[in-house]
Amino acid sequence: MKKGTPGGPLRRVLGTLSMLSLAVSGVVTGCAHTPGPSEVAASYAQALEENRLADASALTSVPPEARPAFLEHYGDASVRQARAKEVREALPRLQARAPALTLIQEKEGWRVVEEKPEDAPRAALKGFLDAVKAGDWNKAWSLLSDPLRARYTPERLREDFKREPLSAERVRRARLALEGDVRVTASGAEFPLGADRAVRLVREAGEYRVAAIE
Repeated sequence: MKKGTPGGPLRRVLGTLSMLSLAVSGVVTGCAHTPGPSEVAASYAQALEENRLADASALTSVPPEARPAFLEHYGDASVRQARAKEVREALPRLQARAPALTLIQEKEGWRVVEEKPEDAPRAALKGFLDAVKAGDWNKAWSLLSDPLRARYTPERLREDFKREPLSAERVRRARLALEGDVRVTASGAEFPLGADRAVRLVREAGEYRVAAIE
């Protein structure tokens, strides 16, 4: 009887098992779960709530050079909690974009878009001032805070600007303030005007609105 190669059958069996293992591994790897927008946003909110800022930052589109500003901004517990609350409240309406939340898909997966903290209030104030300059009182009225919109109509806002002798000066100062510093808090933002005066914006439903031009 001719002897077979020592260990031949066992070697063939082990080889077959090894190939099956590699195939299964490939299938598992190919089916790896990629978190969707809701999961990324929920993880982001949780990281903010738990003060895990490095983890939170990694879930955003913030570039490495802007990470220090992100960490400084969210170093304030009240700012962190306010942002986490906004994100969680936006989740039920989330597709990839909601009023207070935007996600983009990058090669690593979905990422929460975070602007520089001062960008949004600057854009809101500029939009208001541009609307006033253009005489677009409907647009200007829409950028006022809830209490001011309750007091005014677009027509009354126009009349007040026409009658108020200091309105042009206040608009000029507010325009200059756009080029200066802005202090962002959990509830809004302030553009200092000097002499304890400021342009004040509040945050409502994730959007900045003009509350006062002092």
